[in-house]
Amino acid sequence: MHGSQLGSRLRDILRPGRGAGGERPSGEAARADPREIGGTLASAAASALGGDIVETDAGPCVHVGCTYAPDYRHGRLRLGDCVADLQAGASRLTWLVGGAPEKPAHADAALLFVDLETTGLAGGAGTYAFLVGCASSDGETLRVDQYFMLGHALERALLAAVREPIAASGALVTYNGKSFDVPVLETRFLYHRQTPPCGGRPHVDLLHAARRLWRGARGVVAAPGTQGDSCALTVMEQALFGFRRHGDVPGFEIPGRFFAFLRSADARPLAPVLEHNRLDLISLAALTARLARLVGESPDRVDDARECYGVGRLLEQRGEESEAWFARAAALADRSWHGEDELVRVQALRALALHCRRAARYREAAGYWEQITSIRRCPPVILREALEALAIHHEHRSRDIDRARRYAERSRGVAPTEAGASALEHRLARLHRKRGTGLFSQSSS
Repeated sequence: MHGSQLGSRLRDILRPGRGAGGERPSGEAARADPREIGGTLASAAASALGGDIVETDAGPCVHVGCTYAPDYRHGRLRLGDCVADLQAGASRLTWLVGGAPEKPAHADAALLFVDLETTGLAGGAGTYAFLVGCASSDGETLRVDQYFMLGHALERALLAAVREPIAASGALVTYNGKSFDVPVLETRFLYHRQTPPCGGRPHVDLLHAARRLWRGARGVVAAPGTQGDSCALTVMEQALFGFRRHGDVPGFEIPGRFFAFLRSADARPLAPVLEHNRLDLISLAALTARLARLVGESPDRVDDARECYGVGRLLEQRGEESEAWFARAAALADRSWHGEDELVRVQALRALALHCRRAARYREAAGYWEQITSIRRCPPVILREALEALAIHHEHRSRDIDRARRYAERSRGVAPTEAGASALEHRLARLHRKRGTGLFSQSSS
């Protein structure tokens, strides 16, 4: 079907005179107000999806609300514990990841979790958000509100409905929302010459924190078609909370189900899409709660090496004290029997070495570089960095030329870059000359 034909077909969906079943009445019905037809369609969709109708100045929108009680289980997670962690650590989390709000947030709506279902993944002006899911803590419960667009002609109604909860929030929390969800939503508001309500408020994108804390964590089993170190929300919820989805609609099917609704006006096949969106929001809230709890703990109360290292990275990025977190991560990984924790130990020791070097604590930094060189499966890039750092330290600070030469010689076998190989040969030649002068210690060992 050509683009012009497709556009004409979609415009026909909500044209006055088309009923909920798709037939074309004649006479007065054919000249009915589009809002009346939208209202008829809204009633049928609301009934099929278990929702209600939100009337706006731009027409109707379907709203589906759901409240999850404290005893609701999301895998191993009790939702009441999740909500408690959110309320206790929301302000700390928004400051750590997204900055402090410009104005005081509502105490009961400091965080608003947002997830979109769209007509495609390309973004841009041609991508519509037909379902906007919002979740927030309400006392001891989690409240999920979903707003469903009945058709392209009623997009303004959807935008009017979602403006209020977004504007009332203290901060937005999304999963890859900085790259996709929020830009799509802002584009739709701007398309209708409206000011987006998202601007000027903190935005916490949990995907970036998840990559630092949990990518490749034990228990992660990639979904079919994804990589083993995938950070997809479905992978995270399975690894961290033991939650497995059954009968979940695949993401690639979601746009097609909406287009089928536009053709048939039958919203029943969209019910699994709304459930998919609700599960995404619950998992997003659970991940946020876990991060909020972690950044509020002292390092000695966290028993996962990867999480300790990840929190240290987040704190370091914000200019906060992170050394104790890296030290705890290195210690936990050193005692671990899991092979994947060996890389965590390497990364934590490297972070400690760099931290000490910046603080001019060169002897301590050298100790951490030394530990790295003894790790059997150390990545070559980090091993070469450690050997070069030790060669420099012993040449210029400890003045132990023999040890400097040994580390420089060892780095020859770690596949340096062309520029690195040239610098290494210059260093070895310089060390040879210094050793010949007898002005430096031959060995301090």
